[in-house]
Amino acid sequence: MNMSRSSCTAHFTIISLSLILMGTTVLQSGSSQVPNTFSVSSIILGNDKPISVAIDEKTSKIYGTFATDSGAKNLIYVIDTAQNKVIDTIKIGSENNDFLSNIALDPNRGVLYATGQHIVNENDTTIAYDTLYVINSTDNKFKRIQLYGETEEGKEGSLAGISINPVTNQIYVGSLYPEGGKPGIYVIDGNSLQSVYIDKWQYGIKDILLDPESNLLYAGAKYDNMISVIDQSNNQIVDNITVQSPIALTLNPEKKILYEAGTDGKVNAIDLSTKKNLSGIQGEFVKNILYNPNDKLLYIIDQNMTNILSKNSNGTKSMAIAVNTTNNVINKFETDFIVENILIDSSTDQAYLFGYDGNNSKLFIAKSH
Repeated sequence: MNMSRSSCTAHFTIISLSLILMGTTVLQSGSSQVPNTFSVSSIILGNDKPISVAIDEKTSKIYGTFATDSGAKNLIYVIDTAQNKVIDTIKIGSENNDFLSNIALDPNRGVLYATGQHIVNENDTTIAYDTLYVINSTDNKFKRIQLYGETEEGKEGSLAGISINPVTNQIYVGSLYPEGGKPGIYVIDGNSLQSVYIDKWQYGIKDILLDPESNLLYAGAKYDNMISVIDQSNNQIVDNITVQSPIALTLNPEKKILYEAGTDGKVNAIDLSTKKNLSGIQGEFVKNILYNPNDKLLYIIDQNMTNILSKNSNGTKSMAIAVNTTNNVINKFETDFIVENILIDSSTDQAYLFGYDGNNSKLFIAKSH
């Protein structure tokens, strides 16, 4: 693995933003105020592309699924955040038969869960099984839980969002099938590894967010244009919130505000008491959002599609924006790497952003002064 430390130092530049209630604000700079800064260091992780990441704050480790240039997607990087370096690479199954996507961690039990597909040949028929991989983070041993087998052409889809309730030991996995297949949510018991299937949507679920305080689950149905609110005690839908193509969700638990990012590049703030939209932030191609209750900042990963699609472009491809909803301030960090994933260590308030430029993957570590 090619890994070297970068001496790159960047800044989150704070610019003014007016978050107008019941209105939409466009992300743009142009403030004359002297910016505060976040110190950002970075390290090259290797040549592989990050897919999904999860953090274990107890052990100071980040686990990430990665894809190689050859198409293999059975690698999990283990990154030590105390040293900021890759300390292990876990290979799951075979690179020709196991393809991992999203990853999540049960911090209480030290168990990793990764969604993906397991390819098998049965009676001369190739079947792609939607699979939940259950991985022991201590010895790296794993089990495959097959959820659904796909053989018919034209039924394109896969498992998507994943969320874990460490108290009840329940794992929630979204299934997104815009054409046929088996769209919905799987609820897996972490003890028995038996699953229950919820099929209340035509096309399925892109992202899943758990609110442990209310015992509610928020499921973003991308092609059904709604967010379903589910009671975890009985897996029943108690409400549906109409939105436009939701792809990412995050929660402000103190204010009971649900943030939702759609394919239109807009991030909406939804009051969960009234189910009404309070404000909107217009980006270009928002890929991810994450709220940190400690510093009360909403982090938004936005991409410049013009530069991404241009082979000759050396301009900004991604920017991470931290929105302070109390005093209406944005922190802005730009990079020529394509960034899609972000984590926050709540014990240190450090943000970890994962980027890829076609040749190398880079980890950006952002820390407030």
